[in-house]
Amino acid sequence: MFAFIRRSRQRSWIFAISILLAGCVAPALLLSPQGQLMWALLKPLVGLDPNEMNLLEQPLIKNRMQPLLGEHYDTAVTLLKTADKLQQEGPLFYLVSNHTPIPQLAEKAGFVWNSETNQMAVMLVSGGAPQIFAEQLNNQAAKVVPSWPADLADYADPVKLKQKALQKASSEASAQLGLSEQQQQLAGAVLGGAKAEDLAKAKLEQEKQQLINTTTAPVTSQVNAVKQQVKAATDVQTAVKTQLKDAIQPAEAVKSQVKEQAKTELETFTQPVTAIKTQVQTAVKDPLTSAAQQSEALKVQAQTKLQQEADTQVKKHTQALTEPVTQLNTQLHTAVEHKANTASLGLNAVKAAPTAVMAEDNDLAAEMAAEQASLMQNKAQQTAVADKAAQLKAANAAVSKAQAEVEAAAALLSKATSPAEVATAKAKLDAASKTLAQAKALQQQLTQP
Repeated sequence: MFAFIRRSRQRSWIFAISILLAGCVAPALLLSPQGQLMWALLKPLVGLDPNEMNLLEQPLIKNRMQPLLGEHYDTAVTLLKTADKLQQEGPLFYLVSNHTPIPQLAEKAGFVWNSETNQMAVMLVSGGAPQIFAEQLNNQAAKVVPSWPADLADYADPVKLKQKALQKASSEASAQLGLSEQQQQLAGAVLGGAKAEDLAKAKLEQEKQQLINTTTAPVTSQVNAVKQQVKAATDVQTAVKTQLKDAIQPAEAVKSQVKEQAKTELETFTQPVTAIKTQVQTAVKDPLTSAAQQSEALKVQAQTKLQQEADTQVKKHTQALTEPVTQLNTQLHTAVEHKANTASLGLNAVKAAPTAVMAEDNDLAAEMAAEQASLMQNKAQQTAVADKAAQLKAANAAVSKAQAEVEAAAALLSKATSPAEVATAKAKLDAASKTLAQAKALQQQLTQP
């Protein structure tokens, strides 16, 4: 299908080109061999300077112009070489001189070749009168008048030539007689064949019109002034509208550009934020979910372990502190009872030897004072143990509170929807993590013996 369409288009182009070529070549095919050669020579040079190609020196033209012009050949060629381009008007190819380098011999020259008849003609104008040299066709019995293009037609028209001659003669005579401009016009019109009555009527009509113009000139000038003012106001209004329109157009363009740029920047900014939000939610939510579960399990385990360790430590410290006290109390009671028995048994001996007994009593009192001091130290140790247990309990509570704050900050981070909210939640999570680390350090310090 596509191949058929392509072939059809190619045929259409070939047909169109054939028609164009036929239109260009058909006139040449109707000419004689010499005419075909002239066509092939002149057609490509239309619009170009003939002097660059030495057109007038080409044998096809020179060999026909020399016998046609005879002694006027050099004069015609000298003027025709002032032409700057070869022109075409219908079937006519022609040259027209631009000026004359030899005004004493001729004022103007023209060269014409008719492609329909293969006729060559040359015109020389001298003193306002044309001199025409035209080839005669072999197959025509009567003399064939050559055709002229518009640039040379006035010089070949007898009526126009007569008018030009009369105007020239009138101008020269008027200049010699010193006539005014109006008199010169009147004389020229009379010489041109006009009637005196018609000229008088035309003169009266002209004066009448001048009088009317003079009378209505002030009003006309005022009306024109008003029209000019209205036109000026209209022009100003139009200029203001144009300026406003020109001023609004850049503003509208800038507005649209700013809107599009803001939209683009917003989309450019929103895309990474959305991606970061998704990544943060994905990166934080899943670990935090598992971390929360693990944290809860670890929290229960840590609380149980810490409670067990605290109870064990308190029990150990209490036992370590109470066992010496109990032993001391037992020893003290045993010693006191032993001393009492000894004192009862040796009461008589005491009475007999008061000095020895008194020494022994002094030793017993010192020993009892030492025991009393030891009891006071043990009591202080018990108090310290109780205080340490209270601090450990407070540290356990601080650890639990810090873990709760970490979980709350993690939940807040997972729900954050903007960079500001993410930054705030992250700061809270860092602070809670720091507090948890400090509480755990204190807890570890208090659990050490």
